Amino acid sequence: MSISIKETQEIVNQLLQLDVNKQPEWGIMTPQHMVEHLIVSMKMSNGGFIIPCRTPKEMIPKYKEIVLNPAIEMERGIKAGGMDGLLDLRYPSMQTAIEKLASEIEKFHTYFQENPGALVMNPVVDEIGYEDWIIFHNKHFKHHFTQFGLA
Repeated sequence: MSISIKETQEIVNQLLQLDVNKQPEWGIMTPQHMVEHLIVSMKMSNGGFIIPCRTPKEMIPKYKEIVLNPAIEMERGIKAGGMDGLLDLRYPSMQTAIEKLASEIEKFHTYFQENPGALVMNPVVDEIGYEDWIIFHNKHFKHHFTQFGLA
């Protein structure tokens, strides 16, 4: 799986097959919480939602080596900074959340097409460009798709 305009429909199709009551292999998210979590990460990368970098400056190079290395998978059970529990669902249904996710993926590609060379804040590794966001999203989506048996 990769985050591209061509494959957005493949991502949507996989998510539409996910039972809204499926229990995760780890963690506390429901399927809809997972989709809404992915929406937030896509919004962060397309300029729709800015979260400052929380990583100490001296640690950013080390974090980039790990986070932006496609060969290193995200650890099971890793917690996103600032997430202490489940957030309230924002969308009325899984279907609506999936549609919003597809829209945010499209906005991501459009943003970088219209702003080539742009750097956008990632809360873990500071400002990164399109290619690094692609690596991040591919790892992040794979992590959560694995969590729910989709990968």
